[in-house]
Amino acid sequence: MEASCLLELDLGSEERARNVNRSLEMDNGDHARSWVEGTVLKVECQAKSLMSLLHTIEDLMACLKVAEEITDVED
Repeated sequence: MEASCLLELDLGSEERARNVNRSLEMDNGDHARSWVEGTVLKVECQAKSLMSLLHTIEDLMACLKVAEEITDVED
């Protein structure tokens, strides 16, 4: 069974969304695809099972936290 989800995160500014996206793109690999639409960062995740998808999302959230902290320093 394949599992997927789409996360939409409004980061408040297009510049911040683009900066966070650049940070995430390095770790996306085959399991995630991210892009920016205005101030919204969109991330589509895919996995072979629900548990694998959960792990992918957990990894993504950890990377997102670091990316947001870095962009907070730059703002």
